[in-house]
Order: sequence, then C-alpha cells, then structure tokens
Amino acid sequence: MGIVHPIWNVLNHRIYSYLSGILSTYHNDIRLYNDGEHNQKTLVTNILNDKIMASQVQLKVAEINQLNPIMIADDSRVEQKFIQMYNAIWGTDMGAQIYEKEKFNFRKILQDSPMLQQCSKLSLYGCFLDIAVNGLSLDPTGRPHCYILPRNTKTGYKDQKGNDIYEQRAYLSITGYGELVMRQRAGQVRYVDNPVVCYEGDTFSPGLIEGKKTITYQAACPRKSNRVIGGFIRIVRADGTIDWSWMMEGDIKRLESYSLKNNLRWNPQTRQKEGKANSLYSSCEGGIDPGFLESKLIKHAFDGYPKVRTGKFTIFETQEETQEIDYGLDEPTEVPIEAQQALPPQPIDNLQGFGDQQAQMETSSTQGITVQISQEDDEAGF
Repeated sequence: MGIVHPIWNVLNHRIYSYLSGILSTYHNDIRLYNDGEHNQKTLVTNILNDKIMASQVQLKVAEINQLNPIMIADDSRVEQKFIQMYNAIWGTDMGAQIYEKEKFNFRKILQDSPMLQQCSKLSLYGCFLDIAVNGLSLDPTGRPHCYILPRNTKTGYKDQKGNDIYEQRAYLSITGYGELVMRQRAGQVRYVDNPVVCYEGDTFSPGLIEGKKTITYQAACPRKSNRVIGGFIRIVRADGTIDWSWMMEGDIKRLESYSLKNNLRWNPQTRQKEGKANSLYSSCEGGIDPGFLESKLIKHAFDGYPKVRTGKFTIFETQEETQEIDYGLDEPTEVPIEAQQALPPQPIDNLQGFGDQQAQMETSSTQGITVQISQEDDEAGF
C-alpha cells in the first residue's frame, strides 16, 4: 500500500535530512511520484543505485591511448577518477583541490621531459592516479615526495629473432622524504631527525651495546675534508623507543655499483653494454653528493619496517603485495606470465602485460638485512 500524500509530506523532511547527509549530491532526487504515492524502499534503492552508477568512472585502454600524453590529466574522466579515488582513500573532500595542483605538476613534468612523453599512455595514466593512491605530491620544490621516471621494461614478448621486446614505461618513484611522510601518516614512526652526513676527520663510530644500536659522533670543527665517509639517522618509533640507521663507505659503493649495472645499455655500434652510474655518486670531489646521501639514508632506514600501501604503478623499496585498486579501466590490463611466454613472436603492444610490469622489470628486487638494494636504488633516478 502506498504512503498517503499528507503523511508522506511529514515524513519527507526526516527522510530528506537523513539521505541528504549520506548522499549530499542527491538531495534533489528525493521527491514525490505518482500523485503523492511512492514506495519508500524503492525510492531509497533508486537513489543508491544512481549514486553507485555515477561513481563508476570507466575508461577503455584504447581511449587512454588516444590521449595526448601532456593532456592526460586534463581529461574529464581522469579528473573524476582522481577526485573520486582521493576522497575515498583519504576520507576527505579535498580531492578537487589536490587534483588541480597535481594536474599542473604533472603537465609541467611531462613538458620538460620528452622521454616521458614517449612512455606508454597507460603507464602515465597510472602514475597520475597513483598520486591520489599514495597521497603524495609531484611538487619538485623543497624536498620532493616522488618523481615520474621513464624505464625500458620487458613486455613479455619476443621478436622474430627471439629477442625480448621492450617498451618505454613511466613509473612513480617515491623518494626518501615521500616515504617518511607515508610512514608517519601510517603511525609507524613518531619522529625522524634530519640525516647526519659524516666527513673524513669526523669521529663516527656505530655499534651495539647490549643488543641496542648506538652511534658515537663528533664533527670536526673546522671541517678537515669534504670527502664523505658515511652518515646516520635517528628514528623515534611510535612507542617512543629509539632506532638508529647508518651507511658506511662500503654501503655507498654497493649502491653505486647497482646504479651502474642498471644504467648499462646495449650499443649496437660497439656491440657492448655502455653506461655509467648516477653522477650524484661522484659529484662532490669524486664522492657522493651529501644531499643525495641524505635521501638514501632515509630510504634505507625503513628497510626492516612494515610495508605500506602503494599503487600498482609505483616503485617502492618496501613494496607490499599488489592490492586491488580500481583504476577505472573496463578491461583487464594484466597478461599472465605463463601466457606471455607461450605467445608466438609478434610486434610490440604498448598495452598488454602492463599490470605485471613489476614482475617483468629487468632488475629484480633484492632483500637484505642492513642495507637493502631497492628498485629505486637500482634505477637511481633522483
């Protein structure tokens, strides 16, 4: 039996107040149908269904590939997806403001980097949405949280000669400062001191006393040399206990060797691999740049800490297992590794297999106890 019009008008205000609280954008949809008679359950169900359908922003991979790389973030569907994801993940209504800020940063980065413009459109789309997933910023000023970097990645296919086919893909690389923000927000640490860089002539002696890490440090004043010999950082955990992390010259050299290995590229003219390590490893009188070391100290200080959430398009040395995140694609982008290996030789496909990019990247992640060599260190992109 329908609700009589006068009674419904009395109840309408209460139902209106309740629904407008949880469905604020749909308060105008609470209205009378069929001369004042309407089934309340049907009305609420229709409103909820409309809300769900409106929130499902879906894009086809082919549609993403038609976008100009620099204008990907300007697409209205990408805008809606970014705002929706940011507000849902972080429980805020600041998604629109964050979108405008990061859209500017994203376009500026791509305009300044022709190499990034050559990356697959899907990887650029994923990097932009991962800004919302990670809750970080692409702002390059001060101490940047993350960068967008290009990388040659195996597609899982082979050419007619049986050689691996690579394509240029973009990925989001989180810096040590970005990781610090994420871990503080996750409640893993209470405070982290600024990293301390030690120079030749300083008193620097890390050690253990009754199982607890200790650091003995005294800077030489005036400084006797600009040659960096190591560094350390002090961390206050969430429970108030103190943790120390340090890097010695051997650790720095190890990271430099991984950077060199990752930057080697095959030169068909000389028929050999050529390349060099990140220049920041030798930019300060032949030694590592102090600011670069500070960032490395922060990143490696958290090697033994619990993993934190990142997006599927993000490279992070403490990457947790891939989570199911809705990127608004109405078709799968993942191709099982077994299926890829069984496929016959065929031309490059910029789209297939992208979901498995982390498993297929040429440099595999390594695990360590004291100083773990991360994906980002292999890339050494910042």
